[in-house]
Amino acid sequence: MTGRSRGCRLRAAGAMPYGEVVEVIGSMKRFYRWAAYTALVSATGLAQEAAKPAQTTKGTTVIGCLAGPDADDHYTLTSMQHRLGVEVVGGEELKNGAGAKVKLTGSWEAVPGSEGKKGDAVRRFKATDMTVVEEKCESPAPVTPVSKKKQTQKK
Repeated sequence: MTGRSRGCRLRAAGAMPYGEVVEVIGSMKRFYRWAAYTALVSATGLAQEAAKPAQTTKGTTVIGCLAGPDADDHYTLTSMQHRLGVEVVGGEELKNGAGAKVKLTGSWEAVPGSEGKKGDAVRRFKATDMTVVEEKCESPAPVTPVSKKKQTQKK
């Protein structure tokens, strides 16, 4: 026996034609290429489907006391985060929530003519949905209150 494989000895003896082996190997290569291509296309498709839910977000939600309308028919929402108030624009449903604690869903937009400025004064909230949380609401104080602990330390 020589150090050759059985297939090599059979080919040498003429029992196994060399052309069929090459054809089998070639078809396996094509199969693996096809499988890799299919896996790549499927993975790309799944990645795109996973990104779709992020595009269907409802928007930002803010909760606070809604006051208004003023002389210019503007509404103001005050909360612990926005003590001085934020201008709110929206539809007719804002009239139903005036003077109440409301939950507004929508998006932030820049106030026209406020380029270069910072803070809540340069943006307003465009409400697309409103829910009344409580019928009556007290607006928070415009400044952060002093804690009882600090009040006793001053005395």
